[in-house]
Amino acid sequence: MKRVKLPRFPLVRRLSAASGLLLFALASCRTAPAPVDTATMTAPKLVQAAQAEADKGNYQLALTYYQAIRDRFPNDMERSLWSSYEIAFLQYRMGKDDEAVRLFDELIKLYADRNDPSLPQGPRILSEKIRANILAKKKTP
Repeated sequence: MKRVKLPRFPLVRRLSAASGLLLFALASCRTAPAPVDTATMTAPKLVQAAQAEADKGNYQLALTYYQAIRDRFPNDMERSLWSSYEIAFLQYRMGKDDEAVRLFDELIKLYADRNDPSLPQGPRILSEKIRANILAKKKTP
């Protein structure tokens, strides 16, 4: 049986080789985000960093900062409550509605259990509104 020679397409070969190398180079340049050291950051710096990352759409990193506020400054009730609200809100922004509702419920319950008018009411009010919006959206066909 005689072997048939197919026409060569050197340009196609070069392009596919070049595109393969380019994809490999791009994939190898991408690195995982550097771990964040929140241990030495002050509460105001953590809030600022969390807000900046959330504004850029880096929700996971923003969650790290907000969680650090809750973990490191549990006695700073105002920042802790606002951080809890922001964590729930970021879950909502990431499309994790069930988790967001669960977290909003926890925050609302905390207000009901404490029944302390000196607590900042903003996180509770916003939690109730967004929770209601999520639930209304679920009921809409």
